[in-house]
Amino acid sequence: MILHIPHSSTKIPDGVVFDKSIEEDLLRMTDWRTDELFDYCSMATVVFPYSRLFCDVERFIDDEPMEQQGHGICYTKDSFGGHLRYVSDEERLDIIEKYYKPHHTKFAIACNFALSLFNEVVIVDCHSFSDEVLPHEPNKNPIRPDFCIGVDDFHTPQILVDEIKGYLESKGFVVSINEPFAGTIVPLVHYKKNEYLKSIMIEVNRKLYLGKSEEDFEYITGIIEGALNIVDAYEISK
Repeated sequence: MILHIPHSSTKIPDGVVFDKSIEEDLLRMTDWRTDELFDYCSMATVVFPYSRLFCDVERFIDDEPMEQQGHGICYTKDSFGGHLRYVSDEERLDIIEKYYKPHHTKFAIACNFALSLFNEVVIVDCHSFSDEVLPHEPNKNPIRPDFCIGVDDFHTPQILVDEIKGYLESKGFVVSINEPFAGTIVPLVHYKKNEYLKSIMIEVNRKLYLGKSEEDFEYITGIIEGALNIVDAYEISK
């Protein structure tokens, strides 16, 4: 199992300047504590160490649909569409070369190494989301689930979707598939090509743990551990 955690950090590299305070956007857009929620003994955990406001490693370099909203690899607008900072073409390329590509190289190497040892490998794309629709988000449905499972038609085993959904629902949670967020990450070198590399996204609603007691946080951590145990059992069965 490879755990991919792209949005948990609030760190901004030294020298990077924003044209306004980013505190509110960090609060709204960071996947708070997902590095702790998804702390699990896996083959590898790949965590991006910087904030998505600086570099979002889950965006495409080219033809990124969120680019038009200022939320491509380099965020130039805040979550309300206001100006955040100016990024020149030169700076964008520098960020891609120094931060974006090294992260994806590390991610691909982890996947390749795991594939050299096991018949099948599952990536778990680890996220959290706001219980309120944020202005920049494409899905405007105000009714949000407790958990969202993101799937890909080629890379996500249906049995994993069914078992994780059933497990979470048995614990009393509301679960949606590809709602409000869809898809799951796969290194481009394997995307739609390698049937032995699987992937599933698990997103947890922040209302379940953020601002709650540490006891509540530990409970949700245990729930996620149960979901990851299902992934682990799937891999062992292969």
